[in-house]
Amino acid sequence: MYSVNVPVPWAVQRLAASLEPDLTEFASLRDRHTLVVKRLDGRDLDDLHRIRERLRPALRGVAPFEVRVAGVDAFETPPLGDAPVVYLAVEAVPANAGEAGDGSRGGGTGNGGGSDGGTDPLRAIHDRLVREFGAVEGLEEADYVPHVTLARGWDGVGDPADAVARLRERGFDDVHWTVDELGVWTREYKEIAARVPLRG
Repeated sequence: MYSVNVPVPWAVQRLAASLEPDLTEFASLRDRHTLVVKRLDGRDLDDLHRIRERLRPALRGVAPFEVRVAGVDAFETPPLGDAPVVYLAVEAVPANAGEAGDGSRGGGTGNGGGSDGGTDPLRAIHDRLVREFGAVEGLEEADYVPHVTLARGWDGVGDPADAVARLRERGFDDVHWTVDELGVWTREYKEIAARVPLRG
């Protein structure tokens, strides 16, 4: 099984590691961090070469762009698996924003934006790839929310909503990077098996 992912820099890995002491009461912590743009499913999507060759034209005209970690948030009722899912929210940096922001926290409930992608390049790419590969039933029927999963499930005492609220209030240094390629992630080996550059 494969997915199309944005490779994340070491700064994101370090940020995730710094949050681990606050995640100990969650049932499972993610040890490999990545940003899924599109899940791939079905028998016709089990060949790495064919996936890569379909990605190239689907991504034609997409230029590199800046993104930043906007804060910690959670899916309180995910479509599959244990709840909650705690994640780093990721958002595009507007082209006219100059330097990335001060690392202020993102808020909200993880609803994402509109289904047409709007001006957010992450959502626009997701929508392109849904048109090319189709939506994965049960996972991609709601708005796409760009994120890096940190932990999921709850093994602690008390209400997990309290732990999530504390994580949402955490401050941290600004983390931003340029997305100039996408990777085809293999779930079996938990690594990127092929890369497709964004050329504009």
